[in-house]
Amino acid sequence: MPLIATNCVKDDELYPVFENIRFVDEATYSTWFRAHPIPGDVIFVCKGSPGRTALVPDPVPFCIAQDMVALRADPTVVDNRYLYYVLQSKETRRKIENMHVGTMIPHFKKGDFHRLVLPVHSDLGEQQAIAEVLSALDDKIAANNKIARTIEALGSAKFTSVGLDVEPSNEVVLLGEVFDLNPRRTVASASPTVIDMQALPTTEPLVERWNTGIRKGGARFANGDTLIARITPCLENRKTAFVDFLEDGDVGIGSTEFIVMRSKNDLPLGLSYFMAVSERFRDFAIQNLVGTSGRQRVSASDLARHTLCPVDPSELQTFGEWADANLKVLGSLRGENRTLATTREALLPQLISGKIHVKEAEELVAASI
Repeated sequence: MPLIATNCVKDDELYPVFENIRFVDEATYSTWFRAHPIPGDVIFVCKGSPGRTALVPDPVPFCIAQDMVALRADPTVVDNRYLYYVLQSKETRRKIENMHVGTMIPHFKKGDFHRLVLPVHSDLGEQQAIAEVLSALDDKIAANNKIARTIEALGSAKFTSVGLDVEPSNEVVLLGEVFDLNPRRTVASASPTVIDMQALPTTEPLVERWNTGIRKGGARFANGDTLIARITPCLENRKTAFVDFLEDGDVGIGSTEFIVMRSKNDLPLGLSYFMAVSERFRDFAIQNLVGTSGRQRVSASDLARHTLCPVDPSELQTFGEWADANLKVLGSLRGENRTLATTREALLPQLISGKIHVKEAEELVAASI
């Protein structure tokens, strides 16, 4: 049975994402877990990122780790999907944050649920109507995410078929001959775009959130670069991203624990991302981690000596052009999802408070999707 942990519950994902999951056997599932979620329950993260929520799908293809609980409302009083959205509201998230305990790893005590007062509409039918309107936005986000995951999987399969990262038999090309590692960059802006390790995704190509900040030390990157986490356990968890969110000509600053990789020789830039997530490359990077336990790192110079199989440049060009075009599609889907999420966040408190009616919200949602 798959065991989902707190990392599987994400903002802007209606259902848990299967990411770096573990498994438990039937005996453990039957005896160690005192209760099991059912379809429609709300999963609530108690530790690490307290207050993150997700709905349990039908059927239930997993059990949940002990750092989470499944909430089940009295169906005669509160609609479970409506409860999910109330827990997503900024007002409720602030209340939950104010109830956190712990500093290094914040958590929400299960015994404190009775102190959490929620703004619940008194009419059950209205609750269900509100949940239905907001679900339309989340369903569209989920559909976009499914398309994005399909593109990612197809790209990896296409890259494998090109044969660049297969074990060479005779001739050998070094990775450093095809890709630049940590190319020199100059940051001109006094308030550049910055991202930290937390911003790097583990299951999709693009960064979802970024900020501006003060100039500081760290990896310099530009649009078309690929960022790779070089430290354990982030490298093993596949923290990797293709950069597409900067203004033309801008240079961003990332963590000192990033390695920046970029296609050379006028090859399409998207090629670097699919190289970075290919299985053989990742195995090589992980095998070359050095340092004390828990703080091991791989160096750019070690990655540069990774051996590749010579491939017809025209084949690389063809794949790279496909990668570039589809990474742009993913960027468009991300932009659409951000707009949908913004619409949902704006409607949520107004629907819950009764400031706008469901019919008005339905018109706004229809225009968005």
